[in-house]
Amino acid sequence: MIFLVTFLGLLLAVLIFVYRKEKYGSNFYLALFIFFNSFYAVTSFSFISNEFRGIITLIYPYVIIPNMASGPFLYLYFLSVFKPNFKFKRIYLVHFIPVLFFFINGSDYLFWDETQKARLIKSFLQNSQAVFSMPTLLIPYYFHVLFRMTQTFFYVLASLYLFWASFRLNGYRLTNDKIPYTYYIFFLLFFIGHFFTTLLIGISVNPNFDNLLSDSNRLEILLLSSRLFFTLFIVTTLFNPKVVFEKYFQNMSASKKKDTNTLKVPTDPRDSTKYEFEELNKAFDLYMLGKPYLQPGYSLSQIAEYLKIPAYYISSYIKSRYQLSFNDWKNEMRVSYAIELLLAGEAKYSTLESISIQCGYRSRTNFIESFKKVVGHTPSEYLNNLRNLG
Repeated sequence: MIFLVTFLGLLLAVLIFVYRKEKYGSNFYLALFIFFNSFYAVTSFSFISNEFRGIITLIYPYVIIPNMASGPFLYLYFLSVFKPNFKFKRIYLVHFIPVLFFFINGSDYLFWDETQKARLIKSFLQNSQAVFSMPTLLIPYYFHVLFRMTQTFFYVLASLYLFWASFRLNGYRLTNDKIPYTYYIFFLLFFIGHFFTTLLIGISVNPNFDNLLSDSNRLEILLLSSRLFFTLFIVTTLFNPKVVFEKYFQNMSASKKKDTNTLKVPTDPRDSTKYEFEELNKAFDLYMLGKPYLQPGYSLSQIAEYLKIPAYYISSYIKSRYQLSFNDWKNEMRVSYAIELLLAGEAKYSTLESISIQCGYRSRTNFIESFKKVVGHTPSEYLNNLRNLG
């Protein structure tokens, strides 16, 4: 089972990495997180398997890097998904300082002679708690294990917070064009279970807790439970092909847009002209570059007059393309522009009334009502949640 879980994890990581949409997009961090976390499948079983203990003695201290880097990559993944306009900053490298520190701390093992290594390997094969005798330069290995468990717990909580803040902004709705909230609920549930059992495993092998979870059968059950949670995560992700094959689905979506046929509208005996949907798309999108919907009192007749197309046809076109009525579409466009202003920090220099006027609303009340209808929160609530995120 251990090799199967590790193989599935590594395979999933490779698929996500190869089919990611952006070179350093969110799936870049997800692939690295899964890849590094898969190594834990080997290291965790070293405590109950002589075979795997031998492997650990061969890859130590290099195994410290994937074990400790998975937490920061988990956080960066959730940050890239849920933080608006996320861009990697050099300050984020601070998260990897402990990885470097504890690798250097354990590097003394590299300079041991073969006799010393053989002695340690023998003691480790006889007793899993001998892992705490691993050579270190600065601090005992026990503190490395304690810090790793604490660090992982912190990053899981930080990721959970990012998810919850975004979920609130979405009005607690599971449906969203960009974020599959249902998937992330299962994602977090499985990894909370995975890292909680990891915490118990760390306690069980700690020499300071000889009487706590010292039974080998219980330890094996905990290890299997940890692997089960990780396996459930892998299966759940594999059943979300849009996450795994991100680039493929993006290309397929773009291809569908290109292959759109003639728009179907109700027939009108007064007008027999047929407009090609693709040509109308181009003309409509070009017209919208100027954001005419930000004009107060903007109406269908203004679009019809500009495009030289009957108003009833424009209404049907918007309904077909956006699945919205004209007024709902107009409000969504205005609110999207308002969100752009808020994300750009406009609220620091302008009142909500001023922002509402910039978005085409004649009153602050109408702006707040439209914003809440589209986003699920008032502009003030949205700003507060945004500050909490960043």
